[in-house]
Amino acid sequence: MREIEKVGKTAEEAIEAALKELGVERDDVEVEVLNESSKGLLGIFGQTEARVKVTCKTSLGQKAVELTQQILSYLGIESDVILKTEDAENVAIEIDAGDDSGLIIGRRGETLAALQHIVSLLTNKDRTIRKRILLNAGGYLEKREQTLHALAERTAQKVKMSGREVTLEALSPRERRIIHMALANKPGISTSSIGVEPNRRVVISPTRDDRRSHSHSHSNQPEYRSE
Repeated sequence: MREIEKVGKTAEEAIEAALKELGVERDDVEVEVLNESSKGLLGIFGQTEARVKVTCKTSLGQKAVELTQQILSYLGIESDVILKTEDAENVAIEIDAGDDSGLIIGRRGETLAALQHIVSLLTNKDRTIRKRILLNAGGYLEKREQTLHALAERTAQKVKMSGREVTLEALSPRERRIIHMALANKPGISTSSIGVEPNRRVVISPTRDDRRSHSHSHSNQPEYRSE
């Protein structure tokens, strides 16, 4: 556990200095005030600064790892749960369950998403600053991202050919973001989201100019009639 002592004109000033040096938030530490500040006689003689000791708690990421491990053990699944990365906003956790990875992932990642939701709710409970928890198992997230990129490209081609918008199936916020990013610079294509969670969907549409061009090309086609 990391800890540091700091001084300041006030205890709060000393605490802020410690948090900045440790690179953590107030929720992530325990604070002990060793000495209160004193103005001294007439605010001049015997003036003392505040001294505090700030100790880092177990990080939210580590708590999320422990909770994930406990839940999987309760379900009878042996696994190694590893904290991959953690910063001020995000926590990424990798689950290695060998042949049981499919049980954790579930149909189209639904079990993994449910586990992630539970772990996120419990670890972020009562925190002032919440962190986004991302669970991965058996390389599922990487495979899913490849599938979504292919879906985005395939659908964009369909939209450009037909000149009509296409609404995709309901996707998670992360999956919608992947679709939006994949098509962000695609000529003649725009994306938007409609609906309410958990049934929010991505709409892939032709841009106005592309739609007009497509309509014009159809109007100029020769008309054939049977004699």
